[in-house]
Amino acid sequence: MSERQYIDFKLYLTKPDDDEAACEVTLLPTPEVGESMRPVSVTIPQTDPPFSDLLDGLSDKSISIRDLIKLGKILADCLLPMEGQIRSLFEDAWRQAGTSGGVRLRLIIADDALRQWPWEYTYLNPTEGTEAEDTMRGFLILDPRISIVRHEALPRPHASVPEAETDITDMRMLVATAMPGSERELDLKKEVKKITEAIKDFDVDGVRITCDPILTDVTYDELRDALLHTKPVHIFHFAGHGVVGDVKRNRVARGAMVEEGQLLLVKDKVAKEQDPLSASDLAPMLLSADVRLAVLNACLTGSRSKYSPWDSVAGALVWQGIPAIIAMQYEVEDEPAIVFNDALYTTLSSGLSLDEAMSAGRLAMLKSVDLEDSKKSCVEWGVPVLYSRLVDGKVFPERMARAGAVAEQFRHVFTQNVERVEKNGEVIGVSVERVGSSVQVTQDIGVVLGRVVGIEADKLESGSSTSVNQKVEKVEGTLVGAKIKNL
Repeated sequence: MSERQYIDFKLYLTKPDDDEAACEVTLLPTPEVGESMRPVSVTIPQTDPPFSDLLDGLSDKSISIRDLIKLGKILADCLLPMEGQIRSLFEDAWRQAGTSGGVRLRLIIADDALRQWPWEYTYLNPTEGTEAEDTMRGFLILDPRISIVRHEALPRPHASVPEAETDITDMRMLVATAMPGSERELDLKKEVKKITEAIKDFDVDGVRITCDPILTDVTYDELRDALLHTKPVHIFHFAGHGVVGDVKRNRVARGAMVEEGQLLLVKDKVAKEQDPLSASDLAPMLLSADVRLAVLNACLTGSRSKYSPWDSVAGALVWQGIPAIIAMQYEVEDEPAIVFNDALYTTLSSGLSLDEAMSAGRLAMLKSVDLEDSKKSCVEWGVPVLYSRLVDGKVFPERMARAGAVAEQFRHVFTQNVERVEKNGEVIGVSVERVGSSVQVTQDIGVVLGRVVGIEADKLESGSSTSVNQKVEKVEGTLVGAKIKNL
């Protein structure tokens, strides 16, 4: 199976000297894209309404979908401004990628305050300027072809995972949880149960996932011993609480206290008094176990402060050389976190890239929330943040080189959420010359006044199949499941 090839779209973000400007963005040159002629400065005060109010609403999950889209457009004006060439070059790259490729927005953020911005919610309506309404499909990372990666600029070559000569048939994962008695109660038993159920009898193209041991209410000694004596550990998964707290570091300001990301372990399993583990102490243990991916289902492990670039758990692990980290920039609800994990690990083990696995996880989170529930704004899909300096997203290159039918099926699952298709409008789930494998399309559409097609293809190859699931509230136009010219 051919790999999805991503166009690297590198954006350098910093704060200009102008106090009135929110940020300055520069498109760094890449062979596939070209360069913008000059940096573009966009004036959006980050501390004044409506921006700060929108951020507060996102943080406490009270934001409406309308306001979330408003926030996403503000982020897009900073990240992909219409002035200059950056947005047009991005749209050109998007078109160039087509349905089989992708665009990786690699964010290199030089300003500590800008690291706090939730860039994962960037919104770009492809029908901007028309009468079409804004819909969920305008959020870039809900498009399977778009990946947003936070790339930390370090004075050393980009990270890479060398491909082993043999395939990985046993993907080993170490799962650790901790619930200090002083913290908000989390349903960690449910998460562990879901993980163990998911990997029980797990077999994807001959690959299994094992997690032995599973460390509940983990102490520092238990975690250290498990990482030091179990090799290799491909994935480290932690569920619990994360904080940013004061840590004394001799290397900084003569032993001064600095802020640093910490995971909250327990000192003992009876009293469950919290025992913070700093990321700089965790990283050497992960490196010794050959961990390639750290998944931190712990609140605030991906959040940053404006005072120190390495204050979060994720930032500190990147600095220490962990190839890829998935962390949470806000508190994440239990159920969306569980479905994210399930989709993430299944797609990785099938042989897809980390970019594609993140997309599958986000779409699973979106699908797990009832959009018709007015009390929920459905923001969980943007909470996970991917930190990585991998050049190509290949955290398991051995698996990608030997990807099979399951990966092909995952790659050809398309999901669309559209509120309204106007009278002269048209929505097509997939439009290709020929279908050579299984293609699945799910369309959730409100009102159809125009034309909606699930799959449109010239030819259906022998042995291939199509599946279209369409949920429509009202149809006054044309609704077609699959249109194949030559059967």
